[in-house]
Amino acid sequence: MTDDRPTTVDTLRAELERERARADSFEAINRVQAASLAELAKLAGELRCQVADLADDALSTKPMPIHGLRNVTGRMSGLAESLSRSAHGYAGARTTDMLYPTVDDDLRAHKWTPRPDRGLDGTLPPIPISEMGERRGYARGWHRGPQWITLWFTGPTTVAYGDSSDHGRLTSVDAMRAVITSAQSLSASALAEWVTARQEAHNVPFDAPYVRVFAHLRAGPWSSIDIDRCDEFGVRTPNGTGNTSVWTCPSDPDFRLYVWGIGNEPAHIRYWAGPVVDMAHLVQVTGQYR
Repeated sequence: MTDDRPTTVDTLRAELERERARADSFEAINRVQAASLAELAKLAGELRCQVADLADDALSTKPMPIHGLRNVTGRMSGLAESLSRSAHGYAGARTTDMLYPTVDDDLRAHKWTPRPDRGLDGTLPPIPISEMGERRGYARGWHRGPQWITLWFTGPTTVAYGDSSDHGRLTSVDAMRAVITSAQSLSASALAEWVTARQEAHNVPFDAPYVRVFAHLRAGPWSSIDIDRCDEFGVRTPNGTGNTSVWTCPSDPDFRLYVWGIGNEPAHIRYWAGPVVDMAHLVQVTGQYR
């Protein structure tokens, strides 16, 4: 009778392979954690510089005016919140997470625009029911026209989950890359609906001039990062008759409002989802994303 039991050498070889696999897993987690710590250190460094600048200004003979102080503290609040959310999301890294080292480059190259990451317009995370209590990862969203994609990061280039408007839950890096790098293919009806909605929003003039919009934004935590003169089409020009400015959300520097207007004429405001249609809409947007 033949003895089919594994030899001692076979047993040792199998155990060695298991130990090697465990070591590879630990090494992968260490790389993710190192990248996450570097990202958090960068955010912390930016916050430290702003705190130092604020401290220097407080001790100067000519401290900044109140609206400038609001801008600075708004940026500091946004950085602190980003630091907190990133730290919480990165803490859940696992060896089963999906490594996508070129995700940022692919999104930029294929014209995806960042969406605000707080609430993501009510998009719910496609997390398995067994993990719903953990809510792993740090959610980030992008859109390209009416298309959107949401990724839950557990490291700067490591993803736990993915979801998209066109393909639902994304279960592999290949699926994510296929969605991100695909051509913007829309059905004729979907494209017509998108274009019509944008045109209708532009047909009704905004119900307030630029100065009122500017005052509303300056009074809140949103920060102005670019103020200039513009022509009658909103194009920046030193001798323009209008005013233009860009404002950033305190909780997400990628979420911006673009504003321009001339005298007492209706202002023009847009953000990632399209135009802001009236002051009530502006109050809603700036109040929701603080």
